[in-house]
Amino acid sequence: MSALAERIKKHFQDSIQTKITAMDLITDRVLEGGQLMVQALLGNNKILCCGNGGSACDAQHFSGEMLNRFECERPSLPAIALSADCSTITAIANDYHYNEVFSKQIK
Repeated sequence: MSALAERIKKHFQDSIQTKITAMDLITDRVLEGGQLMVQALLGNNKILCCGNGGSACDAQHFSGEMLNRFECERPSLPAIALSADCSTITAIANDYHYNEVFSKQIK
């Protein structure tokens, strides 16, 4: 097997090991976060998510799954990805500071 193929396999193995390790470390936190989101939605609130770089893409993906569907047909759930509007983000960063690009959107 080539060195490149071995490197690819190592990336897969590292990813699998990371998930196995995280399973025990963060399961309770994920459960708690899910319960908080359920409570918020039952209280007629919406889920706001954000991120920088690749995490901004994750935030958009998550809000898309909330609005559309995930694993089964169901009504839309209200969610907004605060990192999805580049015009707003750059205007806030320019006029105020990058540290405020998300907080100004929810004030």
